[in-house]
Amino acid sequence: MLGMTAMLSVVLFALPASAAWNDTYQGYATYTSSGYSGGAVLLDPIPANMEITALNPTQMNYGGVKAALAGAYLEVTGPKGKTVVYVTDLYPGAPSGALDLSPNAFAKIGNVSDGKINISWKVVKAPITGNFSYRIKEGSSQWWAAIQVRNHKYPVMKLEVQKNGSWLNLQKMDYNHFLGEQLGNQPLKVRITDIRGISVTDTIPALPSSGGSDAYIVPGKVQFPD
Repeated sequence: MLGMTAMLSVVLFALPASAAWNDTYQGYATYTSSGYSGGAVLLDPIPANMEITALNPTQMNYGGVKAALAGAYLEVTGPKGKTVVYVTDLYPGAPSGALDLSPNAFAKIGNVSDGKINISWKVVKAPITGNFSYRIKEGSSQWWAAIQVRNHKYPVMKLEVQKNGSWLNLQKMDYNHFLGEQLGNQPLKVRITDIRGISVTDTIPALPSSGGSDAYIVPGKVQFPD
């Protein structure tokens, strides 16, 4: 009996403390006109009429992964109703649950004259079509590269590259790119994992031989399932 109790204690202790990816969060919203260019997670260009938000650091770095919710879509509920917004920036210093919405999004769910409203929100499947695309950051080469995944149905938590028969996990950075070194000059077989733990594989064309190139976009061939 004592052994069973001890085993149960170990199992309970091992359970993750973080919230589920699709939990509903409570917080407040403010609004700002920034976030359409030069946002912390480098998702430019963003259409000027798109409903967007900056996200507090707690949820932005969900599960201990930097920029985990960059490019996510959130369904936000306020005093006047609901809307869906795209995460394009960080809301520095804000508490858990807080969003800094674009004015057009704020106006749909609250009175702009209030300036700050109580909200709830959750991550939802992105209202997008097509496959991933990949942004290869300026200066990338076979020696050093930063790769960003765009147009994903669910937030991207992990990107791995197949190298010498094994999967190499690339670190996600605050600026929403996965950082790799010595990736070589051959096409890259990659495995991308979303916030639900679902993985898909794809191939990215070979990186530049030297680091003098500008940033560029590569179309992908896959997408996360619903």
